[in-house]
Amino acid sequence: MTTTTRVERDRAAEFQPERRRLFGRAAGLGLIGLGAGLLGGCGGSGVGSNGTGSPVLLSQSVGTVSGFGSVVVDGVRRDDSAARVERERADGGRDSAEIRLGQRVVLEYSTDAAGTEVLGRIEVRPSLVGRVSERTADTLGVLGQTVVINADPTRGPITVLGERWRSAADIALGEAVELHAIVTGAPGSTRRLLATRIDTPASPDTLRLVAPVSEVLADRAGTSRQQVRIGALTVWLPAGEQAQAGQMLTLHAPPADFDAATLVLRASRMQVDAASTLVAAGSRIERAGLIAGWSGRSLTIDGITMEVDAATVLKPATLLPADGLHARVVALRSSDALRWQAVSIEAVATTGSALLVGTLSDWSAATADSPASFRVRDTRVTLTSATVLDLGDCTAAAATATLVDGLHVEVTGSVGSRGIVADRVRCLKEPRDGTAQITRQGRILSFDVQARRLTLQQTTEDGGVREIAVSWSESTHWRDPARASTDLLATLVAEGRRIEIEGTLSAEGLLQARRVRLHASADHRHERSPGQPAPGDTSGDTAARLAGVRPEAQARSSTDTLQRCQSAS
Repeated sequence: MTTTTRVERDRAAEFQPERRRLFGRAAGLGLIGLGAGLLGGCGGSGVGSNGTGSPVLLSQSVGTVSGFGSVVVDGVRRDDSAARVERERADGGRDSAEIRLGQRVVLEYSTDAAGTEVLGRIEVRPSLVGRVSERTADTLGVLGQTVVINADPTRGPITVLGERWRSAADIALGEAVELHAIVTGAPGSTRRLLATRIDTPASPDTLRLVAPVSEVLADRAGTSRQQVRIGALTVWLPAGEQAQAGQMLTLHAPPADFDAATLVLRASRMQVDAASTLVAAGSRIERAGLIAGWSGRSLTIDGITMEVDAATVLKPATLLPADGLHARVVALRSSDALRWQAVSIEAVATTGSALLVGTLSDWSAATADSPASFRVRDTRVTLTSATVLDLGDCTAAAATATLVDGLHVEVTGSVGSRGIVADRVRCLKEPRDGTAQITRQGRILSFDVQARRLTLQQTTEDGGVREIAVSWSESTHWRDPARASTDLLATLVAEGRRIEIEGTLSAEGLLQARRVRLHASADHRHERSPGQPAPGDTSGDTAARLAGVRPEAQARSSTDTLQRCQSAS
C-alpha cells in the first residue's frame, strides 16, 4: 500500500484548512460527490481527503520532467510505480507511452482507502506538433507560434533536444517537430512558448497545438464555425464548438487544413483544458512555469491567471515573486466566485535539481573530443571535471575508481540540452524488492507471446553469459517494436538484435518490464548526423522487416520458454 512520507504529510497540512473552508461552503451544493469523477494532482503535496478520509475534489498537476527515480517533475520526486503512462491520439484514443526528459506531463491522482493520493496516470502532453516555418538563432516559428529555445538556466528550463540533433542549429526549415513548452506572457501581452523539449513527432500526420485563446473573432458568415486567434494564428474551431478568450485549448488538425501563407488552421478536434472546466469550489490545479503579469494581487503562469492575497504561502518565506520566476503554483477554485486563488507559490530550482536513479549503461570514457558519458533510464548523462564520484557502495567500482556498465547509480545535476550534466554520481546497491526501476540489455533467447514471457541472454562484465526471465503486461510500453507480436519478436531473435528492458526486479530474479526498446550504442544514439534516422525509425530496412515480414528462422519453442520462465520465477 502506498504511504505518505513525513515531507508529504507536512506539505499536505498546509492545504487542509483552506480545503475544509472551501468544502464546507460547497457541501450544500452537492459538490463533494463530483470528486470521484475528477482526477488530478497535488504532486505528492497532500492526502486526498478533507481530514475525515472522505474523497476530495481533485484536478490536475502540469509540469516538466526533470529526471527519473521514480519520475521527477520540476524537481519533485513522485512515485509512479502504479501509474499508467499514456499519450492521446488525435481521435481521442490513448496509446501507451514513455516519459522523456523535458516533456510536459499531466499527472492524475486517485485516493486509496486510507485517503492517500496515488499517482494513477501520467499523460505525455506535447504543446505543438508541426513543421518549422521560420527560425532565428534562438527561436522557431511553428503553426504561427514563436517558440523560444533556451540555453540559459537563469531564463527558465533548458530546452532538451531529441536524439536527432546535436544542437538547435541542426533543426531545419520545413522539418517536422514535436515541441513541449511553457506558455510565457500575460493576457494582453506578447505570448511565446518556451520550449522544454524538441523531438521528432510520434505522429507527424497530425498537427497539434496547446495554447490559450488570445481573442474570439466573429463567427464566419454562413457557417457554424467560431473563429479565434491564438498568437498570429487564426483558428476555425470544429463545428458547434465554442471557446472564450483566455481558455487553454488543445487543437488537432490534419496537415492539409493548415495554410502556412495565411496562418489559418481548421481544427478537426478541440478540447478545453481542465483549468477552464473545473468550476466546482475546491477544485485544484498545480502549474509550474514562468510567472508573468505579476502585480502583487494576481499572476499568470502557463497561460492560467490566478489571484494572490495575504493568505498565499510563499516558499521559501523570503521569496520575492516577479515576472520570469520559474515557480510552481497551487491554486483552488474560490467558493464565492469562479476565480483561481493561489494557495502557494514555490520557487523551482532550474539548476542542480535534476535526478536519475537506475542502471548505468553505454559508459564512454572521456576523449580529446568528447567528455565522459553514459545513460540511465535512456537519458544521457555527461560528466565534467567537477563531477564527484561516490563509489563506496559498489565494491568492484570502488576498487578501480571508475564507472562500468551495470552499476545501479543515483545521478544529481542539472538539465542540459543533451541530457543531464552530473554534479554527483553515487553508486547504490541494486534493490531486488520490486521497488526500483532497473535496466537489462541483451538478446532474446526465447519467448512466448501468449504467456507474455521471454528469456533475455545478457553478456556479463567478465565475458560470461546469464539468462534473465522477463514478464510483461498490458501496460508495458514497447517503443521500437511497437507491440509484442510473434512475428516481430521472432525477427529480433533471427537477427540477433539487442534490446533494452526497463522494469522492476523481484527477489526471485523475474524482471517485470515496464518499457522495451531496441538498444542502440551510445555513439549511434547520441552522435548521429542530423539527416540520419533515430533508433527505431521505420525508414530503415531492418524496421521494414520488423513491420511484418515473417523470418524463416524460428525461436525456441514457446513451451520451452514458459517452463524456463516459470522455473526462474
